[in-house]
Amino acid sequence: MHASDLQEKLPLVRRETTAIEAAELIAKGRLAGLVVADEEGLPRAIINSSDVLRLMVPGYMLADLSLAGVLDEAGSDEMWARINERTIGDMLDDNDVTVKDITHVDPDANLVEIAATMVDAGVEIAMVGEASPASAFVSLPAVMDAIVAAYRAGVKRR
Repeated sequence: MHASDLQEKLPLVRRETTAIEAAELIAKGRLAGLVVADEEGLPRAIINSSDVLRLMVPGYMLADLSLAGVLDEAGSDEMWARINERTIGDMLDDNDVTVKDITHVDPDANLVEIAATMVDAGVEIAMVGEASPASAFVSLPAVMDAIVAAYRAGVKRR
């Protein structure tokens, strides 16, 4: 199994993408993260889905988690109503958010190479080959699925 066998197209977001648009992409695609494109449409960074969620939750809630337990439904509706005002650009400029550089894997990289590269870089998404507007990626769920399948196939051969 090679990176080219596991690659998939992922949606690209830009600085002006809103938190709600990013959340919709994550939810619909069950994505581990998002790929951020530059002004030319080239993939330049990776952000984790949990950091998009951080963008949606007000800072005062994160500073005092006990507030989340006392917020009633009307209060939470008001809180969620403002998420269309926050953007990916806000995240990129936030020092509390870890923005990862694009990690590259060769299209011919085997499963062990892919896994080791992703672990070493601490990323959930890696680009297959070089950057282009039509870039393909491997995701952590796809790599884990391939590892489990390889393990199960190996156990059956024994």
